[in-house]
Amino acid sequence: MPCNCCEITDNAFSEDEVKAELKTYRKKGPAKQTRLILQAIRSLNLKNADLLDIGGGIGAIHHELLEDVAVKATHVDASSAYLKEAKEESARRGHHDHVNFIHADFTDVAKDLPEADIVTLDRVVCCYPDFRGLLDAAAEHSRNALALTYPREIWYIRIAWIVINFFQSLGKDPFRVFLHPVVEIDSLLNRQGFKRLTVRRLFVWEMALYQREGALS
Repeated sequence: MPCNCCEITDNAFSEDEVKAELKTYRKKGPAKQTRLILQAIRSLNLKNADLLDIGGGIGAIHHELLEDVAVKATHVDASSAYLKEAKEESARRGHHDHVNFIHADFTDVAKDLPEADIVTLDRVVCCYPDFRGLLDAAAEHSRNALALTYPREIWYIRIAWIVINFFQSLGKDPFRVFLHPVVEIDSLLNRQGFKRLTVRRLFVWEMALYQREGALS
């Protein structure tokens, strides 16, 4: 049964918005911060990998990595609108049999999911209040690599997030965005046995690639 988190997320992302995002992806390819994740994962030269995409959205990461890196993927998302479009795009690309779609808050179902070689979280940490619980569960599921994007810890993002949350509260929308401390994200993943290999920055987003220490070449 969908969780309360799913209900909040469904209200935050409408079908029209998601369809527009998919249309842009088909026309222009993955968003800039998603490209950074793809480049980072491909730099590891993994083949025949299992992918766990948490908060996978329209599925851009597994749509792309199933072409050359991954052989199967699990897509977990709290938004039914995103899952619907991701499923349709997977079928269009001939990947549907290689993806397991799950409508849920990842932390609610994590114990029932298998480990994967690669775990990705693209613009997910910023939507999640308990980032420690989220990243602990994500790290426990990664045998090799973990890549994520999150908002940069910089003054203009702090202001933007305050403004966004203010307007969310005016509309009585419970959905919020968060700017979690990057040093805590890094420390948590280090404790889980991961080493940060790469950091790339855009105007809003920062991408970090981690690899489990025992898997380092």
